[in-house]
Amino acid sequence: MILTGRDVQLYIASGKLKIDPIAPEQFQQNGVDLILQAVDQPCGPTLSGFHLACTREVLTLPDDLMAFVCLRSTYARLGILLPSTVVDAGFSGNLTLEIFATRPVLAPYGERFAHLVFARLTGPAALYAGKYQGQWGITPALPDP
Repeated sequence: MILTGRDVQLYIASGKLKIDPIAPEQFQQNGVDLILQAVDQPCGPTLSGFHLACTREVLTLPDDLMAFVCLRSTYARLGILLPSTVVDAGFSGNLTLEIFATRPVLAPYGERFAHLVFARLTGPAALYAGKYQGQWGITPALPDP
């Protein structure tokens, strides 16, 4: 079941889900918008080609929720692509985003950039314990153990 923005607020109020910081305008009809915090940007404010970026928010998901990471359509219409990514139950950290800009576009720092769609699982899941657990900032690809 996909959660509404109000459902997400209730999960946060119950203490089961943590998203910090978060402002009221980030809650949407079917999820939460995330703010673009930083991009691995050696050449100024313009995105072109492939970049890693990170969100401002730190998330901690409970054992009965997962989330899909999507790009807000405003940025897709500017030629930015963001591959589908899943946030597993039990993940904690901020998100590293894999961005591809098909043409030069200004990086929207501090703007609502990605959108999380939360889904309730049919039962409790084993908590995520992978190599990106607790990541902070822009995290490059890590080798498998």
